[in-house]
Amino acid sequence: MKRRHLLQAAAIGAATAALPTPAKALGKTAIVVGSGFGGAVAAYRLGQAGIPTIVLERGRRWDVDASGTTFCTIANPDWRCAWFEEHPPLGLDVSKTIERRAGLIAKHRGEGINVLSGTGVGGGSLVIGMFMPQPRRTEWNMVYPAEISYDLMDTVYWPRARQNLGVSTLPPDIEAAAQYKGARAWREYLAEFRKTPVPVPFAVDWDAVRRELGGTATACHTIGEGPFGSNSGAKNSVDRNYLRWATATGNVTIHPLHEVTEIREVSGLFEVRCKQINEYGDVLSTRTFVADYLFMAAGTVYTNSLLVTARARGWLPRLRAEVGKGFGNNGDFLIARLNLRKDVGFAQGGPGNLRFFDEANPYAPAEMAWEAAPVPLWAGRTTAHLILSITPERGEIRYDSATGTGKVYWPYGVMETKADKAGRDLATRLWWQTEGRYGYLFNGLPDYDRNTGHGLGSANTWHPLGGMIMGRATDFGGQSLDYPNLYCIDGSLLPGSACLANPSLTITANAERCMDLFLTA
Repeated sequence: MKRRHLLQAAAIGAATAALPTPAKALGKTAIVVGSGFGGAVAAYRLGQAGIPTIVLERGRRWDVDASGTTFCTIANPDWRCAWFEEHPPLGLDVSKTIERRAGLIAKHRGEGINVLSGTGVGGGSLVIGMFMPQPRRTEWNMVYPAEISYDLMDTVYWPRARQNLGVSTLPPDIEAAAQYKGARAWREYLAEFRKTPVPVPFAVDWDAVRRELGGTATACHTIGEGPFGSNSGAKNSVDRNYLRWATATGNVTIHPLHEVTEIREVSGLFEVRCKQINEYGDVLSTRTFVADYLFMAAGTVYTNSLLVTARARGWLPRLRAEVGKGFGNNGDFLIARLNLRKDVGFAQGGPGNLRFFDEANPYAPAEMAWEAAPVPLWAGRTTAHLILSITPERGEIRYDSATGTGKVYWPYGVMETKADKAGRDLATRLWWQTEGRYGYLFNGLPDYDRNTGHGLGSANTWHPLGGMIMGRATDFGGQSLDYPNLYCIDGSLLPGSACLANPSLTITANAERCMDLFLTA
């Protein structure tokens, strides 16, 4: 108990205060690989503690300016939406040919599942909808061991993450705007489905959304855009908070367009080799960085890929067999509801508003939220929804000798997981209760056909988790069980599920917890 109370006292109010350098880190240096939620937290806390730190990010900077043209849109995609791809990774026209350049979203084609991730200074925070729900205690205790205390997360780390990311729910005045028909219709549908609406918190600057509504900022979130970046600057992405604070310490340097290729331990230090590229993929130089501490925060797929590759190639030979195991997709199941009876609008204002829980689902505990989309007129009355569930199915990330990198293996076909079955069951019951039983048998039909090319069902996931799971591949502070100065600080630590919640808030909060343990140990 004394240890816990000490951590609580140290954590409360620690968001911006300078920290003394811990004795073990005096004269030491650090490298952080990746600049998303976990990497940004690590960079800031290391910089705060006076530890010289280099952040290596394979993507480019995406600085939003007054022109409102930093990013492309789903309605008109170009190279900016995709990391060296010939077609957009998602959207209305995934067949459009685009130039192969260092764009925003990387698509990992795994065996049985595709994984989408943000690539740029800010990582996933640049592309996700910024849904920031906190897990409930019941589901947390189903998935997480007692060493990851719900009480400590609830009283210290989730609140700290919310504060630093600027998290709040959709304000009533914005939901009342004309562009938010979809949000209001979803509220009505939940009443008909007899489910308790739960407001979703978002890491969004609502004043920026108000400027969109007022015509003084580029329309983005108010017309269902955002997955390809926020041209109005409404997303509180980590390049605008944690990373900005990190560089302000004077101890942190961020190197964009530096793609890590090798990690080695040499005489007790970590040697990280990378390609410095331009936005066309040309290799400008090969660089090597050396540091005492290495923090892996490249996102679940890339972190695991680098580590399983290092193990297979003999660069980090002591890494145990658990590395890469326990990969999960957070129970993601994406559906579209077509030809709806209610007027849900087009180019729907978002990013969302409400979710509900489906604890009585016969296959798995589930949750469902509405996600605004830039629905065109020709698509009719359509809405998009993400269903999450807690299920036992897991895959792994293995070294693939054919490509020389890691690859996700997800050994499940269509409707072979409880997540797929739970999603189908919930979507069908929602249709019946809100459309079918009123005689509207052809309205609101759910579409989760993963063969459409739009990522429906469980074809894709934005929420890859696991591979460096706490208590299996690392200790409960993210420290490798095989290399004492190697830490993981991203979604790879989580055991395949964020407990009926989008994982970004928990990744951020857990990174804060792990960094507190590192700096106070």
